[in-house]
Amino acid sequence: MSEEKNKELIFQENLYRLVDSFGIGNQEGVKASFIECQEIFDYVSIVHQQQIAEEFQLDEKIIKTMIKFMPSIKESVVEYEVVCCSGARCAKKGSIEVLKAVKDTLDIDFDEITEDGRIRLTTQNCFKKCNLGPNIMVNGKFHHKMNKVKSKELMKNIKDV
Repeated sequence: MSEEKNKELIFQENLYRLVDSFGIGNQEGVKASFIECQEIFDYVSIVHQQQIAEEFQLDEKIIKTMIKFMPSIKESVVEYEVVCCSGARCAKKGSIEVLKAVKDTLDIDFDEITEDGRIRLTTQNCFKKCNLGPNIMVNGKFHHKMNKVKSKELMKNIKDV
């Protein structure tokens, strides 16, 4: 198992423990989650923010606002967070081809950062937007009904900025 996958498992376990300890909707628990996440990954990515929001059952806008009031919390060490859906329903709609096109265009694999340090590529099992798949999220913004051509174009646009 890769070091990145181990970190994800540790983060998930810690997040579940914090929700159990503090309770649903508790902002002190959310703050503790930010701190734990940053200790593990050195930042709190958009995907992790979404996971924290989901587990504490809070709106993502609340999470974003809380981060703004915690200057010690870094949202990301990269300029672009690219997250591709790797769920089964997107796969049935052609996401395997999309995932390959994204990796080839960025010239990195999943859980890696481009040589210039600007783009991180990860996957998420499901965004719960299966009817619009295949899905790619860039810095929290969804791109739906992706195909090989559209995904290559999207990656070239962020790569060449």
